[in-house]
Amino acid sequence: MQMDTQRFLDLVEKSKTLASFDIEATGLRGDYNSILCLSVKPYGEKPTTFSVVQPGNDQKVVREAKELLESMDCWITYYGKGFDVKMLDTRLLKWGLHPVQKRPHIDMYYQLKSHILTARRSQAHLLEWLDTPEKKMTVGADMWNDVIRNPAKTMKIMVDRCESDCAGLETLYARTRHVIQDIRR
Repeated sequence: MQMDTQRFLDLVEKSKTLASFDIEATGLRGDYNSILCLSVKPYGEKPTTFSVVQPGNDQKVVREAKELLESMDCWITYYGKGFDVKMLDTRLLKWGLHPVQKRPHIDMYYQLKSHILTARRSQAHLLEWLDTPEKKMTVGADMWNDVIRNPAKTMKIMVDRCESDCAGLETLYARTRHVIQDIRR
């Protein structure tokens, strides 16, 4: 049985099983890098964030995040099919765990790329251009290095950024929901 996309979105919003999620990591490849934090924000709710105490030891973070993500019926990410899901699966593999079970996944990067023509496609640019109240939190290059050198001092900033990205993602979704026509895993 097929269900209309907008009706499906109504259902997962109301049931609180639609969630945005984001990852902050030490780099872009899961073999040489690891996850610092992962935030999951059910639609209209506060985020839950899993974060490491020491970079490199993300076993508990990926296991607990996987459990929460698998309790959701639909995910929202921004380039999550290209990075977040693959990074999570790579780190799960490292620790001998199964990949996260796929869900209907709204990747706003691909959704908007196929419907609008803007000069830039970043989440930050779209939030700014659409004049949304949420903006993307920037973190300078030194902060990314400091998180390895002194995680106790800098992890709070990484968690704030991760949660901010989820809030911005939810705002972008709400502002552009009407253009979503197809949801794939």
